[in-house]
Amino acid sequence: MNYRDIEIFAPSDLGASGTEVIDLKMSNKLSTIELIWRTTVVTVSDMTDVHVACISRIEIADGSNVLWSISGEEAQALYFYNTGKMPLNDISVDTTEYCRSVIPLMFGRYLWDPQLALDPARYANLQLKITWDEDKAGASVVANQLTVRGWAFDQKAISPQGFLAAKEIKSWTPVASSYEYTDLPTDFPIRSLLYRQAATDKNPFEVCDQIKLSEDFDERVPFDLTGQEVFDKIVHEYGRISQKVELNETAGDAMALYLAPTYLHHAAVDYDDEVVAADDEHIQAAFAGNIVTIGATVNKVPHSAEVSGYAPHFCMPIPLGRQDVIEDWFNPRNLSQLRLTTKGASAVGTTPEAAVVVQQHRT
Repeated sequence: MNYRDIEIFAPSDLGASGTEVIDLKMSNKLSTIELIWRTTVVTVSDMTDVHVACISRIEIADGSNVLWSISGEEAQALYFYNTGKMPLNDISVDTTEYCRSVIPLMFGRYLWDPQLALDPARYANLQLKITWDEDKAGASVVANQLTVRGWAFDQKAISPQGFLAAKEIKSWTPVASSYEYTDLPTDFPIRSLLYRQAATDKNPFEVCDQIKLSEDFDERVPFDLTGQEVFDKIVHEYGRISQKVELNETAGDAMALYLAPTYLHHAAVDYDDEVVAADDEHIQAAFAGNIVTIGATVNKVPHSAEVSGYAPHFCMPIPLGRQDVIEDWFNPRNLSQLRLTTKGASAVGTTPEAAVVVQQHRT
């Protein structure tokens, strides 16, 4: 076979929280690594965060040389903007059921990219480090399970010129009408930027008014956009994402769901029972950021909901070149400075957050 699936970390309950360190000692070159994260709950009707937020940090490092450093939410969003497909989020808030999320790390432009793949044999002590908290998305978790698998080149001989790496360069708390300056790395070509701005009561482009990339102290400015312009020009081109949720099948409860879509939501709810009371004929769903609140019912039993929208996990991409052409990516190696400047909106919302992820071609 040219390719094969490999088990990097067998299914294991990791306990409540911590950091798991996994050696990457395989001789095969890797096209992807997939984390499969699963939690089982005792009883819950409300979530407290998106399920994938339980994985707060994923690192691939060779000693002090950090190749990847990204959150579970950022990894899922990056995969969506790379492939146009959202990773699996199998969510249930029914008693004794489980939630399952897949978090892929892509080292090439696509699966089985012969030019870009991670070769663990080139490193002395390559390790995958996963930081987790099983209660991040809900307080009644009684068990978790982490599995790590990879797609590897087997009998197909390749000589990759490098691989794609992604690192969260900076995270901060936006301040209203204030500027934030982030110096970006210039050591490798940059394929894209992933910009995340979040608040519980804001759309994903309303936290910051300005996003500007400048070279050599504003000698050149590749872009200077508002958050709304980034959405209008770029994000909507990728289309909507859809997520299905199994509900708690109990009449009389309102449910708060934390899901991947964060803008222009639509929710369709299925019920097991027929309408009995007039007040139950129209069930409302309220949206705020990544929170979907499904209204309480008196006589109807909610079975499932399908929610769609844009901008997974509040993330927006800024491609720096044609994404399928390696030679077209932005090469900043001759620059003395590469800076991203952002400005907080006049009202940044409740519990605002911002972060910048850089996807590089490491040669």
